[in-house]
Amino acid sequence: MNVMDLHVLGKMNKALPIEDIMAWLIAEYPDAELPQILSLLNALYQEEEYHIEPASVTKNIYNVGDREINAYPQRIEMKSE
Repeated sequence: MNVMDLHVLGKMNKALPIEDIMAWLIAEYPDAELPQILSLLNALYQEEEYHIEPASVTKNIYNVGDREINAYPQRIEMKSE
């Protein structure tokens, strides 16, 4: 995990629970390129202390720079002890 990932995790932990993690990442890091957003998302999925689940059965359209992604919103929260 790199310094940016640690920064994002710290910032995100203060905002939990988050109903749409992709939308949150895009809003918090509007200048990030698609590979950076996907890398951050991957880092979150690798952390065992988070519970991530679909938040909707309807896909959203996410705009990242000049790219567009269709994906299901994912809710993220801390796992229960």
